[in-house]
Amino acid sequence: MGFQELKERILLEARKNAEEIIKEANKKAESILEEANIEAENIKTLGLRSIERDMSSLKRQSLANIRLEIQKSILMEVQRAIEDVVSRAFQEILESPKYFDYLLKGLLEVDFKGDEEIILSDYDMRRFGEFLSKEIKRLKGNINFKISSGDIRGGFIVRSADFDVNNTLELTFQNIRPEIEQEVGKILKEAERNASSI
Repeated sequence: MGFQELKERILLEARKNAEEIIKEANKKAESILEEANIEAENIKTLGLRSIERDMSSLKRQSLANIRLEIQKSILMEVQRAIEDVVSRAFQEILESPKYFDYLLKGLLEVDFKGDEEIILSDYDMRRFGEFLSKEIKRLKGNINFKISSGDIRGGFIVRSADFDVNNTLELTFQNIRPEIEQEVGKILKEAERNASSI
């Protein structure tokens, strides 16, 4: 699965979650508004004009507060949904049958000089370390490098005296996250329009 496909899947799931959250928030807001209208009508029937003006003011203020709470709730839920989807996508990549090929392809693109250190996650080191080393040497020639584990969750880092290559999944997700958040921002603006129509 490519990162474009992954990004699109994350956006699709975030959009679905946001739309569900928006529906629930609008239902709550409509219910609160309906209760406020019933209360206002009850007060109206009592013929208490000053209370009616107070209720009208209170209703406007309540609606503004409801809208603000809806926006906060939607934002928090969408952020939580993004975190959840990204976390699941991250794990899916690590467990993908194509993941080893992704690591190997990325490492073969590095211009090895012979003094590099390849850093993998502990999990990847246990699964692929020895085989990855053999494959790189088989495909690039018998070059000198070492493979070790480090504090990363996926992907790799290559360190040498001359350069560092950070191809960790964490960095990749960090780089696509602004695009995801921009798309989610559009969803939130739609939610805001929906919330302001109540």
